[in-house]
Amino acid sequence: MDQKSTTALIIVCLVPVMVLPLIISIVLLGGDDDSDTCTPVSSQAGGSVNLGSVPEGPIAGYGHEQLVNAAYIIQAGHDLGLTTRDQTIGVMTAMAESGLMVLDYGDAVGPDSRGLFQQRANGAWGSEEDRMDPYTSATYFFRVLQSIDDRESLAPTLVAHRVQANANPYVYESHWPAAVTVVEGLSGVQGINAAEAAQGSNQYALGDVQPQTAIVANKVGPMFGIKTVGGYRDATSPYDDMTYGHPAGRALDFMINDLPDGKAVGDRLAAYLQENAESLTVYYIIWQQRIWMAGDPPDAWKLMEDRGSDTQNHMDHVHLSLDVSGEVSVPAADDSCTTKSSTTSTTTVSHDGWASPGAGPVTSSYGMRVNPVTGVYRLHAGTDLGGGGCGGPIWAAQSGTVTVAGMVDGTGIITIDHGGGVETSYLHMYENGIQVRAGDKVTAGQQIGLVGSSGNSTGCHLHFEVHLDGSPTDPVPYMAQVGVTLGD
Repeated sequence: MDQKSTTALIIVCLVPVMVLPLIISIVLLGGDDDSDTCTPVSSQAGGSVNLGSVPEGPIAGYGHEQLVNAAYIIQAGHDLGLTTRDQTIGVMTAMAESGLMVLDYGDAVGPDSRGLFQQRANGAWGSEEDRMDPYTSATYFFRVLQSIDDRESLAPTLVAHRVQANANPYVYESHWPAAVTVVEGLSGVQGINAAEAAQGSNQYALGDVQPQTAIVANKVGPMFGIKTVGGYRDATSPYDDMTYGHPAGRALDFMINDLPDGKAVGDRLAAYLQENAESLTVYYIIWQQRIWMAGDPPDAWKLMEDRGSDTQNHMDHVHLSLDVSGEVSVPAADDSCTTKSSTTSTTTVSHDGWASPGAGPVTSSYGMRVNPVTGVYRLHAGTDLGGGGCGGPIWAAQSGTVTVAGMVDGTGIITIDHGGGVETSYLHMYENGIQVRAGDKVTAGQQIGLVGSSGNSTGCHLHFEVHLDGSPTDPVPYMAQVGVTLGD
Protein backbone atom coordinates (compact mmCIF):
# COMPACT_ATOMS: atom_id res chain seq x y z
CA MET A 1 0.00 0.00 0.00
CA ASP A 2 1.42 3.40 -0.96
CA GLN A 3 1.89 6.29 1.44
CA LYS A 4 -1.13 8.23 0.23
CA SER A 5 -3.43 5.23 0.59
CA THR A 6 -2.14 4.62 4.09
CA THR A 7 -2.67 8.26 4.96
CA ALA A 8 -6.21 8.11 3.61
CA LEU A 9 -7.05 5.19 5.90
CA ILE A 10 -5.96 6.96 9.06
CA ILE A 11 -7.28 10.40 8.28
CA VAL A 12 -10.45 11.48 9.95
CA CYS A 13 -11.98 14.78 10.53
CA LEU A 14 -9.56 17.44 11.64
CA VAL A 15 -11.54 19.74 13.90
CA PRO A 16 -10.72 23.29 12.86
CA VAL A 17 -9.66 26.00 15.22
CA MET A 18 -12.09 28.87 14.88
CA VAL A 19 -10.00 31.96 14.47
CA LEU A 20 -11.04 35.54 14.08
CA PRO A 21 -9.92 36.88 10.70
CA LEU A 22 -8.20 40.16 10.26
CA ILE A 23 -10.57 42.46 8.40
CA ILE A 24 -8.74 43.85 5.41
CA SER A 25 -10.12 46.65 3.26
CA ILE A 26 -9.32 46.14 -0.40
CA VAL A 27 -8.28 49.48 -1.84
CA LEU A 28 -8.62 49.79 -5.58
CA LEU A 29 -7.57 52.55 -7.89
CA GLY A 30 -9.54 53.65 -10.91
CA GLY A 31 -12.90 55.10 -11.80
CA ASP A 32 -16.07 53.45 -12.91
CA ASP A 33 -14.51 51.42 -15.68
CA ASP A 34 -15.03 47.71 -15.00
CA SER A 35 -11.48 46.78 -15.98
CA ASP A 36 -10.09 49.21 -13.41
CA THR A 37 -12.20 47.88 -10.57
CA CYS A 38 -10.59 44.46 -10.97
CA THR A 39 -7.05 45.82 -10.89
CA PRO A 40 -5.53 46.26 -7.42
CA VAL A 41 -3.12 49.10 -6.70
CA SER A 42 -0.15 46.75 -6.70
CA SER A 43 -0.95 45.72 -10.30
CA GLN A 44 -1.26 49.28 -11.60
CA ALA A 45 1.57 50.81 -13.62
CA GLY A 46 4.38 51.70 -11.24
CA GLY A 47 4.92 55.26 -10.09
CA SER A 48 8.06 57.33 -10.52
CA VAL A 49 10.26 59.12 -7.98
CA ASN A 50 11.85 62.54 -8.02
CA LEU A 51 15.40 61.57 -7.08
CA GLY A 52 16.15 65.12 -6.00
CA SER A 53 13.45 65.16 -3.34
CA VAL A 54 14.06 61.92 -1.48
CA PRO A 55 13.38 62.63 2.21
CA GLU A 56 16.07 62.40 4.85
CA GLY A 57 14.11 59.64 6.52
CA PRO A 58 13.77 57.50 8.30
CA ILE A 59 11.08 55.50 6.51
CA ALA A 60 10.57 52.01 7.93
CA GLY A 61 13.91 52.46 9.69
CA TYR A 62 15.88 53.27 6.52
CA GLY A 63 17.96 56.46 6.26
CA HIS A 64 18.51 58.89 3.42
CA GLU A 65 21.25 56.96 1.56
CA GLN A 66 19.20 53.77 1.64
CA LEU A 67 16.06 55.59 0.51
CA VAL A 68 17.94 57.08 -2.44
CA ASN A 69 18.92 53.56 -3.47
CA ALA A 70 15.29 52.47 -3.11
CA ALA A 71 14.29 55.43 -5.30
CA TYR A 72 16.67 54.23 -8.03
CA ILE A 73 15.05 50.77 -7.85
CA ILE A 74 11.55 52.25 -8.13
CA GLN A 75 12.59 54.44 -11.05
CA ALA A 76 14.23 51.53 -12.88
CA GLY A 77 11.00 49.57 -12.59
CA HIS A 78 8.98 52.53 -13.78
CA ASP A 79 11.21 53.02 -16.83
CA LEU A 80 10.65 49.38 -17.81
CA GLY A 81 6.88 49.80 -17.54
CA LEU A 82 6.53 47.49 -14.53
CA THR A 83 3.82 47.50 -11.87
CA THR A 84 3.90 48.88 -8.36
CA ARG A 85 3.98 45.30 -7.11
CA ASP A 86 7.07 44.59 -9.24
CA GLN A 87 8.78 47.72 -7.91
CA THR A 88 8.00 46.70 -4.33
CA ILE A 89 9.43 43.23 -4.95
CA GLY A 90 12.64 44.88 -6.17
CA VAL A 91 12.92 47.01 -3.04
CA MET A 92 12.12 44.01 -0.81
CA THR A 93 14.85 41.96 -2.49
CA ALA A 94 17.49 44.64 -2.04
CA MET A 95 16.51 45.00 1.63
CA ALA A 96 17.15 41.29 2.18
CA GLU A 97 20.32 41.11 0.10
CA SER A 98 22.13 44.28 1.16
CA GLY A 99 20.02 46.32 3.56
CA LEU A 100 19.54 48.79 0.66
CA MET A 101 23.26 49.51 0.61
CA VAL A 102 25.61 49.30 -2.39
CA LEU A 103 28.03 46.71 -0.97
CA ASP A 104 31.48 46.26 -2.47
CA TYR A 105 31.88 42.80 -0.97
CA GLY A 106 30.09 39.46 -0.95
CA ASP A 107 29.76 36.66 1.57
CA ALA A 108 31.16 33.17 2.09
CA VAL A 109 28.67 31.67 -0.38
CA GLY A 110 29.28 34.32 -3.04
CA PRO A 111 32.49 36.25 -2.42
CA ASP A 112 32.17 37.85 -5.88
CA SER A 113 28.67 39.24 -5.07
CA ARG A 114 28.30 43.01 -5.32
CA GLY A 115 25.82 45.85 -5.06
CA LEU A 116 22.24 46.24 -3.87
CA PHE A 117 21.19 42.82 -5.14
CA GLN A 118 24.46 40.98 -4.42
CA GLN A 119 24.71 40.00 -8.08
CA ARG A 120 27.43 37.54 -9.03
CA ALA A 121 30.33 38.00 -11.48
CA ASN A 122 28.99 35.39 -13.89
CA GLY A 123 28.26 37.68 -16.81
CA ALA A 124 24.50 37.64 -16.30
CA TRP A 125 24.47 40.89 -14.35
CA GLY A 126 26.86 43.02 -16.37
CA SER A 127 30.21 44.36 -15.30
CA GLU A 128 31.24 45.08 -11.73
CA GLU A 129 30.57 48.75 -12.48
CA ASP A 130 27.02 47.80 -13.54
CA ARG A 131 26.47 45.78 -10.38
CA MET A 132 27.68 48.64 -8.22
CA ASP A 133 25.35 51.15 -9.90
CA PRO A 134 21.90 51.17 -8.17
CA TYR A 135 19.85 52.03 -11.27
CA THR A 136 21.72 49.66 -13.61
CA SER A 137 21.74 46.72 -11.19
CA ALA A 138 18.02 47.21 -10.57
CA THR A 139 17.42 47.22 -14.32
CA TYR A 140 19.21 43.86 -14.64
CA PHE A 141 17.11 42.52 -11.76
CA PHE A 142 13.85 43.66 -13.32
CA ARG A 143 14.70 42.30 -16.76
CA VAL A 144 14.91 38.81 -15.29
CA LEU A 145 11.76 39.45 -13.27
CA GLN A 146 9.94 40.37 -16.50
CA SER A 147 10.59 36.87 -17.85
CA ILE A 148 8.51 35.30 -15.05
CA ASP A 149 5.15 35.04 -16.80
CA ASP A 150 3.18 33.85 -13.78
CA ARG A 151 4.67 36.27 -11.27
CA GLU A 152 1.30 37.88 -10.43
CA SER A 153 0.13 34.50 -9.12
CA LEU A 154 3.28 33.96 -7.03
CA ALA A 155 3.97 35.32 -3.58
CA PRO A 156 6.43 38.25 -3.72
CA THR A 157 9.13 36.22 -1.96
CA LEU A 158 8.89 33.49 -4.62
CA VAL A 159 9.18 36.03 -7.43
CA ALA A 160 12.36 37.35 -5.83
CA HIS A 161 13.63 33.80 -5.42
CA ARG A 162 13.00 33.05 -9.11
CA VAL A 163 15.30 35.96 -9.98
CA GLN A 164 17.94 35.53 -7.29
CA ALA A 165 17.95 31.71 -6.86
CA ASN A 166 18.54 32.07 -3.14
CA ALA A 167 18.93 28.85 -1.17
CA ASN A 168 15.91 29.85 0.97
CA PRO A 169 13.02 31.04 -1.22
CA TYR A 170 11.27 32.58 1.78
CA VAL A 171 14.14 34.71 3.04
CA TYR A 172 12.63 37.83 1.47
CA GLU A 173 9.17 37.48 3.00
CA SER A 174 9.85 39.32 6.26
CA HIS A 175 10.98 42.43 4.35
CA TRP A 176 7.71 42.85 2.42
CA PRO A 177 5.95 45.18 4.93
CA ALA A 178 8.94 47.54 5.08
CA ALA A 179 9.24 47.51 1.29
CA VAL A 180 5.59 48.51 1.00
CA THR A 181 6.10 51.39 3.42
CA VAL A 182 9.16 52.64 1.54
CA VAL A 183 7.54 52.42 -1.91
CA GLU A 184 4.41 54.17 -0.68
CA GLY A 185 6.51 56.82 1.01
CA LEU A 186 8.68 57.54 -2.02
CA SER A 187 6.25 57.09 -4.93
CA GLY A 188 3.10 58.42 -3.31
CA VAL A 189 1.14 55.33 -4.40
CA GLN A 190 -1.06 54.24 -1.51
CA GLY A 191 -2.95 51.03 -0.82
CA ILE A 192 -0.28 48.50 -1.79
CA ASN A 193 -0.75 46.47 1.40
CA ALA A 194 -4.52 46.33 0.97
CA ALA A 195 -4.21 45.43 -2.70
CA GLU A 196 -1.69 42.71 -1.94
CA ALA A 197 -4.00 41.44 0.79
CA ALA A 198 -6.53 40.72 -1.93
CA GLN A 199 -3.82 38.68 -3.65
CA GLY A 200 -2.52 36.99 -0.55
CA SER A 201 -0.70 38.89 2.17
CA ASN A 202 -1.32 37.96 5.83
CA GLN A 203 -5.11 37.94 6.00
CA TYR A 204 -5.76 35.13 8.49
CA ALA A 205 -4.44 34.24 11.95
CA LEU A 206 -2.98 30.88 10.97
CA GLY A 207 -0.49 30.23 13.74
CA ASP A 208 2.79 28.43 13.15
CA VAL A 209 2.16 27.09 9.65
CA GLN A 210 4.66 26.45 6.88
CA PRO A 211 5.33 29.51 4.65
CA GLN A 212 3.78 27.73 1.66
CA THR A 213 0.68 26.96 3.72
CA ALA A 214 0.27 30.63 4.61
CA ILE A 215 0.63 31.65 0.96
CA VAL A 216 -2.12 29.27 -0.12
CA ALA A 217 -4.44 30.39 2.67
CA ASN A 218 -3.94 34.08 2.12
CA LYS A 219 -4.31 33.89 -1.64
CA VAL A 220 -7.03 31.26 -2.04
CA GLY A 221 -9.25 32.38 0.84
CA PRO A 222 -9.99 35.87 -0.49
CA MET A 223 -10.68 34.48 -3.98
CA PHE A 224 -13.70 32.67 -2.57
CA GLY A 225 -14.75 35.22 0.05
CA ILE A 226 -13.68 32.98 2.94
CA LYS A 227 -13.79 34.89 6.22
CA THR A 228 -12.23 32.31 8.53
CA VAL A 229 -9.36 29.87 7.89
CA GLY A 230 -8.00 27.52 10.53
CA GLY A 231 -4.29 26.73 10.45
CA TYR A 232 -1.88 25.28 12.99
CA ARG A 233 -3.04 23.49 16.12
CA ASP A 234 -1.62 20.91 18.48
CA ALA A 235 -2.70 17.32 18.08
CA THR A 236 -6.06 16.85 19.79
CA SER A 237 -7.08 13.45 18.48
CA PRO A 238 -5.41 10.11 17.69
CA TYR A 239 -6.55 10.69 14.12
CA ASP A 240 -4.63 13.94 13.64
CA ASP A 241 -2.26 13.65 10.70
CA MET A 242 1.16 14.45 12.14
CA THR A 243 2.82 14.61 8.71
CA TYR A 244 0.37 16.53 6.52
CA GLY A 245 -2.15 17.84 9.04
CA HIS A 246 -2.60 20.81 11.35
CA PRO A 247 0.15 19.82 13.85
CA ALA A 248 2.65 19.83 10.96
CA GLY A 249 1.59 23.30 9.82
CA ARG A 250 0.55 21.88 6.44
CA ALA A 251 -3.25 21.94 6.76
CA LEU A 252 -5.97 24.55 6.35
CA ASP A 253 -9.68 24.60 7.15
CA PHE A 254 -11.65 26.97 4.90
CA MET A 255 -14.83 27.67 6.88
CA ILE A 256 -18.00 28.08 4.79
CA ASN A 257 -20.60 27.88 7.59
CA ASP A 258 -20.64 31.67 7.98
CA LEU A 259 -21.38 32.31 4.30
CA PRO A 260 -24.95 32.64 2.95
CA ASP A 261 -24.18 30.27 0.05
CA GLY A 262 -21.60 28.18 1.90
CA LYS A 263 -22.22 24.82 0.23
CA ALA A 264 -21.93 26.36 -3.23
CA VAL A 265 -18.71 28.16 -2.25
CA GLY A 266 -17.30 24.96 -0.78
CA ASP A 267 -18.07 23.06 -3.97
CA ARG A 268 -16.35 25.66 -6.11
CA LEU A 269 -13.38 25.82 -3.75
CA ALA A 270 -12.94 22.03 -3.71
CA ALA A 271 -13.11 21.95 -7.52
CA TYR A 272 -10.50 24.73 -7.74
CA LEU A 273 -8.16 22.88 -5.36
CA GLN A 274 -8.48 19.72 -7.45
CA GLU A 275 -7.88 21.52 -10.73
CA ASN A 276 -4.76 23.23 -9.38
CA ALA A 277 -3.48 20.43 -7.16
CA GLU A 278 -0.02 20.32 -8.71
CA SER A 279 0.80 24.03 -8.50
CA LEU A 280 -0.67 24.28 -4.99
CA THR A 281 1.15 21.07 -3.86
CA VAL A 282 -2.15 19.58 -2.67
CA TYR A 283 -1.81 16.27 -0.82
CA TYR A 284 -5.45 15.64 0.00
CA ILE A 285 -8.81 17.43 0.33
CA ILE A 286 -11.67 16.56 2.67
CA TRP A 287 -15.16 17.95 2.01
CA GLN A 288 -18.70 16.77 2.76
CA GLN A 289 -17.52 13.57 4.50
CA ARG A 290 -15.40 12.60 1.48
CA ILE A 291 -11.67 12.58 0.85
CA TRP A 292 -9.77 13.11 -2.39
CA MET A 293 -6.07 12.30 -2.76
CA ALA A 294 -3.89 14.25 -5.20
CA GLY A 295 -3.07 12.20 -8.26
CA ASP A 296 -6.48 10.52 -8.34
CA PRO A 297 -9.08 11.32 -11.03
CA PRO A 298 -11.25 14.37 -10.18
CA ASP A 299 -14.28 12.21 -9.38
CA ALA A 300 -12.39 9.72 -7.20
CA TRP A 301 -13.81 10.96 -3.89
CA LYS A 302 -13.96 8.29 -1.18
CA LEU A 303 -16.76 8.32 1.38
CA MET A 304 -15.56 8.59 5.00
CA GLU A 305 -17.23 7.15 8.07
CA ASP A 306 -19.77 9.25 9.94
CA ARG A 307 -17.97 11.07 12.77
CA GLY A 308 -21.08 12.40 14.42
CA SER A 309 -21.14 16.15 13.70
CA ASP A 310 -21.09 18.57 10.78
CA THR A 311 -17.63 19.83 11.73
CA GLN A 312 -16.15 16.37 12.17
CA ASN A 313 -17.71 15.27 8.88
CA HIS A 314 -16.34 18.38 7.13
CA MET A 315 -19.78 19.61 6.17
CA ASP A 316 -19.01 23.17 7.31
CA HIS A 317 -15.47 23.53 5.96
CA VAL A 318 -13.14 22.39 3.23
CA HIS A 319 -10.01 20.79 4.67
CA LEU A 320 -6.80 21.05 2.65
CA SER A 321 -3.50 19.30 3.40
CA LEU A 322 -0.40 20.29 1.47
CA ASP A 323 2.81 18.54 0.50
CA VAL A 324 4.85 21.83 0.62
CA SER A 325 7.97 20.01 -0.59
CA GLY A 326 8.36 22.49 -3.45
CA GLU A 327 7.49 25.97 -4.57
CA VAL A 328 3.82 26.94 -4.37
CA SER A 329 2.06 28.80 -7.17
CA VAL A 330 -1.53 30.01 -6.76
CA PRO A 331 -3.43 30.43 -10.04
CA ALA A 332 -6.40 32.77 -10.14
CA ALA A 333 -9.82 31.17 -9.98
CA ASP A 334 -11.91 31.48 -13.13
CA ASP A 335 -14.34 33.77 -11.32
CA SER A 336 -11.87 35.49 -8.95
CA CYS A 337 -12.59 38.90 -10.44
CA THR A 338 -15.90 38.58 -12.24
CA THR A 339 -18.61 35.97 -12.02
CA LYS A 340 -19.75 34.21 -15.12
CA SER A 341 -22.59 35.96 -16.87
CA SER A 342 -26.10 35.03 -15.85
CA THR A 343 -27.56 36.56 -18.99
CA THR A 344 -29.05 34.37 -21.65
CA SER A 345 -27.02 32.69 -24.35
CA THR A 346 -27.99 30.44 -27.23
CA THR A 347 -26.98 27.13 -28.73
CA THR A 348 -27.66 25.52 -32.11
CA VAL A 349 -31.15 24.09 -32.62
CA SER A 350 -31.52 21.01 -34.88
CA HIS A 351 -33.96 20.69 -37.79
CA ASP A 352 -36.19 18.66 -35.47
CA GLY A 353 -36.37 21.55 -33.01
CA TRP A 354 -34.00 20.16 -30.36
CA ALA A 355 -30.86 21.63 -28.83
CA SER A 356 -27.95 20.33 -26.79
CA PRO A 357 -28.67 21.12 -23.11
CA GLY A 358 -25.05 21.87 -22.21
CA ALA A 359 -21.48 22.12 -23.39
CA GLY A 360 -18.52 19.92 -22.60
CA PRO A 361 -17.79 16.22 -22.89
CA VAL A 362 -19.86 13.35 -21.50
CA THR A 363 -18.32 12.66 -18.09
CA SER A 364 -20.66 9.87 -16.99
CA SER A 365 -23.10 7.83 -19.08
CA TYR A 366 -26.60 6.49 -18.50
CA GLY A 367 -26.74 3.08 -16.83
CA MET A 368 -26.03 1.12 -13.67
CA ARG A 369 -23.02 2.30 -11.67
CA VAL A 370 -21.62 2.74 -8.17
CA ASN A 371 -22.59 6.22 -7.03
CA PRO A 372 -19.30 8.12 -6.37
CA VAL A 373 -20.75 9.87 -3.30
CA THR A 374 -22.94 7.26 -1.62
CA GLY A 375 -21.15 4.13 -2.83
CA VAL A 376 -24.52 2.56 -3.72
CA TYR A 377 -24.88 0.54 -6.96
CA ARG A 378 -27.92 1.96 -8.74
CA LEU A 379 -29.21 3.37 -12.00
CA HIS A 380 -27.58 6.59 -13.15
CA ALA A 381 -30.71 7.84 -14.88
CA GLY A 382 -29.12 10.47 -17.07
CA THR A 383 -26.04 11.67 -18.91
CA ASP A 384 -23.50 13.97 -17.23
CA LEU A 385 -21.97 16.77 -19.28
CA GLY A 386 -18.97 18.86 -18.27
CA GLY A 387 -21.09 21.89 -19.08
CA GLY A 388 -18.18 24.29 -19.53
CA GLY A 389 -17.41 24.28 -15.80
CA CYS A 390 -19.04 26.08 -12.88
CA GLY A 391 -21.37 28.80 -14.15
CA GLY A 392 -21.58 27.45 -17.70
CA PRO A 393 -24.91 27.85 -19.54
CA ILE A 394 -27.72 25.27 -19.49
CA TRP A 395 -30.16 25.36 -22.38
CA ALA A 396 -33.67 23.97 -22.79
CA ALA A 397 -33.42 20.87 -24.97
CA GLN A 398 -36.82 21.53 -26.58
CA SER A 399 -39.73 23.93 -26.32
CA GLY A 400 -42.14 23.28 -23.49
CA THR A 401 -43.48 24.29 -20.09
CA VAL A 402 -41.37 24.34 -16.93
CA THR A 403 -43.01 22.13 -14.31
CA VAL A 404 -40.25 22.10 -11.66
CA ALA A 405 -37.71 24.86 -10.96
CA GLY A 406 -36.07 24.97 -7.55
CA MET A 407 -34.15 23.13 -4.86
CA VAL A 408 -35.38 19.61 -4.16
CA ASP A 409 -33.64 17.89 -1.22
CA GLY A 410 -30.65 20.20 -1.70
CA THR A 411 -30.38 19.67 -5.46
CA GLY A 412 -31.17 22.34 -8.02
CA ILE A 413 -33.64 20.86 -10.55
CA ILE A 414 -35.47 22.09 -13.62
CA THR A 415 -37.98 19.84 -15.38
CA ILE A 416 -39.63 20.75 -18.68
CA ASP A 417 -42.75 19.08 -20.14
CA HIS A 418 -42.46 18.98 -23.93
CA GLY A 419 -45.82 17.27 -24.53
CA GLY A 420 -46.53 13.81 -25.90
CA GLY A 421 -45.21 12.16 -22.73
CA VAL A 422 -41.69 13.61 -23.17
CA GLU A 423 -39.97 15.42 -20.29
CA THR A 424 -36.36 16.54 -19.73
CA SER A 425 -34.71 17.30 -16.41
CA TYR A 426 -31.57 19.31 -15.59
CA LEU A 427 -29.82 18.81 -12.21
CA HIS A 428 -27.19 20.22 -9.85
CA MET A 429 -27.65 23.96 -10.35
CA TYR A 430 -27.19 26.21 -7.34
CA GLU A 431 -30.29 28.10 -6.28
CA ASN A 432 -29.03 31.35 -7.79
CA GLY A 433 -28.27 29.50 -11.04
CA ILE A 434 -31.92 28.60 -11.73
CA GLN A 435 -33.15 31.16 -14.25
CA VAL A 436 -36.75 30.04 -14.87
CA ARG A 437 -39.84 29.44 -12.75
CA ALA A 438 -42.49 26.74 -12.77
CA GLY A 439 -45.12 27.66 -15.35
CA ASP A 440 -42.72 29.47 -17.67
CA LYS A 441 -42.92 28.72 -21.38
CA VAL A 442 -39.44 28.13 -22.86
CA THR A 443 -38.12 27.59 -26.37
CA ALA A 444 -35.48 25.16 -27.62
CA GLY A 445 -32.00 26.55 -27.01
CA GLN A 446 -33.15 29.14 -24.46
CA GLN A 447 -30.79 29.47 -21.50
CA ILE A 448 -32.57 28.28 -18.36
CA GLY A 449 -29.76 27.97 -15.82
CA LEU A 450 -26.10 27.84 -14.85
CA VAL A 451 -24.05 24.72 -14.23
CA GLY A 452 -23.46 24.00 -10.53
CA SER A 453 -22.66 21.20 -8.09
CA SER A 454 -25.54 21.14 -5.65
CA GLY A 455 -26.79 17.98 -3.98
CA ASN A 456 -25.30 14.55 -4.68
CA SER A 457 -22.42 15.82 -6.81
CA THR A 458 -18.61 15.63 -6.82
CA GLY A 459 -18.04 18.70 -8.98
CA CYS A 460 -19.68 21.20 -11.32
CA HIS A 461 -21.54 19.45 -14.15
CA LEU A 462 -24.95 19.13 -15.80
CA HIS A 463 -26.90 15.92 -15.16
CA PHE A 464 -29.42 15.65 -18.03
CA GLU A 465 -32.36 13.23 -18.13
CA VAL A 466 -34.97 12.33 -20.72
CA HIS A 467 -38.23 10.72 -19.54
CA LEU A 468 -40.75 9.00 -21.81
CA ASP A 469 -44.17 8.48 -20.23
CA GLY A 470 -42.60 8.87 -16.79
CA SER A 471 -39.70 6.45 -17.25
CA PRO A 472 -36.06 7.45 -17.83
CA THR A 473 -34.34 6.57 -21.09
CA ASP A 474 -30.74 6.90 -22.27
CA PRO A 475 -30.41 10.55 -23.42
CA VAL A 476 -27.56 9.90 -25.90
CA PRO A 477 -29.42 7.72 -28.44
CA TYR A 478 -32.67 9.61 -27.89
CA MET A 479 -31.06 12.97 -28.63
CA ALA A 480 -29.22 11.48 -31.61
CA GLN A 481 -32.61 10.59 -33.10
CA VAL A 482 -33.65 14.25 -32.97
CA GLY A 483 -30.42 15.52 -34.50
CA VAL A 484 -28.39 16.39 -31.39
CA THR A 485 -25.06 14.85 -30.38
CA LEU A 486 -24.40 15.11 -26.65
CA GLY A 487 -20.83 15.95 -25.66
CA ASP A 488 -18.06 17.75 -27.54
